[in-house]
Order: sequence, then structure tokens, then C-alpha cells
Amino acid sequence: MKTTALLVLLVGVLIYSASAGYSRTKIYEDEIVVRCTNVSRVQYQAISTQPGMDIWSIKDDSIDVRISRESEMWLRQLGVYCTMVHDSVELLIQQFEQKLTVQQEWFEEYHTYEEIIQWYEELANQYSEIVKYEPSIGKSYEGRDQPAVHITASSTSDTLKMYFQCQIHAREWISGAVCGYIVNYLLENYGNNEDVTKLLDTVEFIFVPFVNPDGYAYTWTNDRLWRKNRRPGSPCAGVDLNRNYNDHWNEGGSSSNPCSETYHGAGPASEPETQNTENYFRSHTGIVGAIDWHSYSQLLLRPYGWTSTDSPDEAQLSALGDEMSDRIFAVHGKFYTSQKSIGLYPTSGTASDWFYSDNANENNGEYRAAGFTIELRDTGLYGFLLPPDQIIPNGEEMIPAVMYYANSLLENPLKK
Repeated sequence: MKTTALLVLLVGVLIYSASAGYSRTKIYEDEIVVRCTNVSRVQYQAISTQPGMDIWSIKDDSIDVRISRESEMWLRQLGVYCTMVHDSVELLIQQFEQKLTVQQEWFEEYHTYEEIIQWYEELANQYSEIVKYEPSIGKSYEGRDQPAVHITASSTSDTLKMYFQCQIHAREWISGAVCGYIVNYLLENYGNNEDVTKLLDTVEFIFVPFVNPDGYAYTWTNDRLWRKNRRPGSPCAGVDLNRNYNDHWNEGGSSSNPCSETYHGAGPASEPETQNTENYFRSHTGIVGAIDWHSYSQLLLRPYGWTSTDSPDEAQLSALGDEMSDRIFAVHGKFYTSQKSIGLYPTSGTASDWFYSDNANENNGEYRAAGFTIELRDTGLYGFLLPPDQIIPNGEEMIPAVMYYANSLLENPLKK
């Protein structure tokens, strides 16, 4: 009976893939998502480094974790209290897949790596006066290009810059979709919207749409919930690129176990994808804002993640995050918590802490980039499987936050 059920699941996946250009070989049988509350930092460290434990979300003093049903006993033995959020991960994925129908509008559906690359190329041609498209800032482990998109109407050499990178975690599809939405909004509104026109006349936006192109491609062909890059490993593949940056690497909130979802790699910036983005960031001067886009939990996270000590710019960064939260809420009533990264749990080697670090800013003139991590929708109902009908509203609520973030840092940039 169990075998028959699994065959039905497999057939369903294959039928769906034939109709929508999406396939999946990984079946999440007997896996669930639980929400664990009052988790101590010691317990969190144990969970985050334990193979088979996949932390989906962290908020306040609770975490959402994907586990096998057999692993519930391990959590109980650890002394952690958990309640059910989703009693079938496989069913959750299937429900998501049923919504991946082809739509007329670009932002009404998700797209493959190849489709997104072509879309950016076409945008660059259409808006060639204000867009510079860099086909590749470097190659991923499997040889895929990591492109960059520059948007500005300024002709001066000392233009201040905003650096946004997307899709560092493969399964977080909404992160890349919202980055695309922001790009499209800026381009469509230049010359038509006074605020956008004024902003692009004075600032340069740099977008890196794919930090993790191999992992993203893998979520379309094999495993929808894959997180890491695709470096081969024994016994497990992949490095968590957001624990691999050269800032306080391996100082908490990451794992030395290759089978952990937070495996930090063999050393700081050991991965080509990390190296490429670090080198590209450092090749520019005057970056005053830098955001690493993620999902989910609806959070605006500022430095630091590796220590509870306030950053030198804590007051300004805190006020910046709080105001962004207010502006997001005003659009569709979605609340985003503004807090220091370590206010959740420790993390190290993250992109947003690196953006703010001395290592990142050594060639950045007098400026220090205001590094943020933004965790997009939602708070757990769909998690990483956010339906495509939420791309547009999620993008809409980010626009006023991005506009405020950029204008605020232009007026009052962080200095070294």
C-alpha cells in the first residue's frame, strides 16, 4: 500500500512536469514541519548542525524545522517543545506545483534560470540608455554564469551605489522574483515617476540576480527544497553560501558537517560563487547600501549575526530598519520585524555581515556599506513554497522600503 502511494506521487510529479516544464525527483515521504518554541541558543546550535534537521524559519524564540517523523524523538530528547505546522511536506510541495500554471504576465509565475537570464538581457536591450548588463561576473561550480545588472542615469564617476544580490539559497524562489520586480519597477518608472527619476539620476543600482545558479537550477530539475550550492562532497553535497563569506567565518551558527544545511565549507570564501560576488563587490567604490534577499519570515536584519555587541552604526541602522518596516506595512498590512541578526540566533560568515565588514569595504573609499538581510514573505503558511500569486504583492510592498533605504543612505551614508 505504501509503495502504491509512492508511485502515485511519482506519477503526479511526472505528469505535472510534462505540462509545466518543471520536474522533480526528490520525494519528501514521511517528512513534516514543526514549530519549536522557547528554544535556547544551545538547543538551536544542536538543531542547526544536526544532519536531517532543516531549519526553515527563525522568529522571536521559535523555529520552524523540517524533519522526518522519526526525528521527533530526537527533538524531545533534546528537551525542545514543538507543534505541527505541516503534517506532510510532500503534500505541501504538490499543492505549490499545482499553482505553477503558465500565466500571461511575467510576474504571475516563477521562471527557470535560462528564462530569467534571457529576460534580463532583453531588459538591458530595451533600456540600454540606463542599463549596463554584465553577462558574467564569474562562473559557478558547475560553470553557470553569474550575471550583474547596473541601472543608473548618472554620468559622474563618483556616483554612490546600491548593491543587491538575490537567490543565494536555491529554494527561496521569491527572493529572485522580488529582485526582478524591483529592477522592472525602476526601469518602467524612470522618466515617468519623479521619485524614481530623481533617484536614478543620482545613484547606481547593482543587481546580482543569481548568487547560487547551480542550486536554483537543481530546484527545478531534482529537489525543490535544495538550499546549498552544488559542490560535490562526501557523504553529502553542497555548501551553504550564506555561511561561507569572509567575515568571522565559522564563529557560530554554522556547521563543519557537510551533511548539515548550514555547512560553511572548507574555509572562508572557499566557493566560486562566494569568491565571484566578493570580488565584484570589492571592484566598485562608493557602495553605501547592500541587501542580501532571502525568504521566509518577514524580517529586516542588520549587523551583527556573530556577536551581541552593537555595531558602531547601530542607532542609524536600527532606525533605518524600523522605518522600512513601517513603509512595508503601509502597503498591504504585512509586518516585518526589524532587528539585529543575532537577535534571532548566532550566524557567521553571512553576506550581510560581510557587506558591512572591513574586508568588504577596504576599497570602498570613505564609505561602509549598510548591510541588510531581508527575509521576504511569509511567516510559515507556505514557507519556501510561496505561491506565484504573491510575487506581485510582495514586490509592491518592497518598493517603498527600497526607495527609503536608498534615499536615506544617499543623504546620510555610513562612514568608516
